[in-house]
Amino acid sequence: MIDIIFKSKTHFDANPNNLMPINGDYNYKDSFCAFGDLSKTNIFIGENNSGKSRFLRYLFENNFYTTSYQQFDKFFAIFKKNYFGHYDIVPKSNMENFNRIYENIGDENSGYTNVGNRFFTALKSHSTSCEISNKFYFPILRGTKDYKTIINNKLKTFLNSASSIQNKDSINHYISLLNLENKGLESFDIYNDIILHEYFKDNKNLDEHILTGGKLYQEIKSMLLGEESQRKMIEDFQKFLQETFFNEYDKVQLIPNEKEKVLYVKIGKDERPIYNWGDGTQQLIIILYSLFKHKDEQNKLFFIEEPEMYLHPGVLRKFIEVINSDLFKNHQYFITTHSNIVLDTSADTNINMSIFKFKKVKDKSKNGGKDFLIEQCNNGDMSLLNELGVRNSSLFLSNCSIWVEGVTDRLYLKHYLKLYCDKYKDKKIYRENLDYTFIEYGGGNIVHFNFDKTDSTNSINAKYINNNIFLIADNDNPKEGSAKAKRKEAYREQLKENFYELSVAEVENLITSEILKQTLLIQNPKKESEINKVFEKEKKFANKKLGKFIDALFPNGEIKTYSADSGTIKNKIEFCKSVIDVTDDFDKLSNEAQILTVKVYEFIKKNNEM
Repeated sequence: MIDIIFKSKTHFDANPNNLMPINGDYNYKDSFCAFGDLSKTNIFIGENNSGKSRFLRYLFENNFYTTSYQQFDKFFAIFKKNYFGHYDIVPKSNMENFNRIYENIGDENSGYTNVGNRFFTALKSHSTSCEISNKFYFPILRGTKDYKTIINNKLKTFLNSASSIQNKDSINHYISLLNLENKGLESFDIYNDIILHEYFKDNKNLDEHILTGGKLYQEIKSMLLGEESQRKMIEDFQKFLQETFFNEYDKVQLIPNEKEKVLYVKIGKDERPIYNWGDGTQQLIIILYSLFKHKDEQNKLFFIEEPEMYLHPGVLRKFIEVINSDLFKNHQYFITTHSNIVLDTSADTNINMSIFKFKKVKDKSKNGGKDFLIEQCNNGDMSLLNELGVRNSSLFLSNCSIWVEGVTDRLYLKHYLKLYCDKYKDKKIYRENLDYTFIEYGGGNIVHFNFDKTDSTNSINAKYINNNIFLIADNDNPKEGSAKAKRKEAYREQLKENFYELSVAEVENLITSEILKQTLLIQNPKKESEINKVFEKEKKFANKKLGKFIDALFPNGEIKTYSADSGTIKNKIEFCKSVIDVTDDFDKLSNEAQILTVKVYEFIKKNNEM
């Protein structure tokens, strides 16, 4: 897995040597000589003409050097030991290490003097050249078309319009069409040719690495007539498609139709040419086939333009989750998108993403003379939504909605539902954003909603967002007769069995004492003895502020602190991720967590039955 990309002006063995930007039209905020920190999935967002697709294609087409943080740590350790001395500064990240060293080479006052050659010698030993052989590009897929019919019609039109061939142009045109017929229309990938011509100046070396689906018939046919391992690969891919995206059907088959020279796709009992399926189905098959084909190969990079183009939001979420699964652990992705669904998926605990925001600048003098600015962002950066034009209004198309207070409530429940289905194999796995949707109402914001059929100018009727609602609320232990207590009574009256009030303070308090211990152990790896000693007896914390409770267990600061000012966990998402990491079995959940999970599952099931 690559973490940093950089280019060298000359070969590493040449002298002098310097680094250069990946693309001279772009200013990488906080770095002038390297592009990173990269993850398994790297998301490029920005408005139209912001340069994101141009940069994606540049990375695909051009060779560059890469290093992983594992490699870089070795490099940095060597460099630090030999050359930093008393000038050593501990930067915040590996990217900052990389830039700090390079920026100070040759500075007489920095303590880095005369180490340039040693820098490049070390860098050479801990970097790899990334070339086209390991890279594949998916343009915006427009779906496979019936090119045979299209071209045959053009040929008939041409022949009917010319009573005789009288000039050089008509002769050349006629010969080219005849050659096309002789080669076989099934080998003609017109979209691939267009992409080469438009973006890569007819660089034929890229031809086989631009994946449009135009030659899928030939490739599937060749695999099915090939060695046993090739036939097995197609069989496994068909099973993968069926189980992952078409599990309501008994089988998916890819069938090269020899008579028509076209790939047929059979889903369930419905069999037709691939171009007669929906564009979204075509797109899934085209992209996933290539990923699946290379899944056992190391260090493959896939450059994907706007995968959301033809996919339903729920299917898009599933697609992002699938390509980041262990099945494709050897792959790394660079994706352009205008979809907030992709960003939302990156908040899930099992997906490793880096997000880069692209902007076209109006005043290049404020951007180092560059046309474009690239800035790495956190998922919680609200400017990302602004770049995508996302507003607070949303349309929910799923069959039911589960209302929770915040993001960690959603992440816990998603994981608990997964564990429930893992334990009971007969349970249908329902799909988020298709079969159900989570809505995070943000604690106090719940007062702005009502859940009955009454319209009021003073509140928002939640039924207009989604009329099948399951509302989960924390146990705030409100005083009898208080406004909060009265609201909860109203929710019980309005939603009946679809209102669930936790018996514990917050969703974090649903975990068991053992899970809390295991969570603290992985978050404090050098404090095993201290933590085990404290947890020799089971701890009770159902209605306590969990952050404050944990800190009170370790009054002398034996482990890091956990309490926010309010007493709750101060870094809830990080804590949640650790809890999920150690909770790998439904039976490890507390009794109430199991009860809640079953209630939510049955609610989803009820609202998805025909």
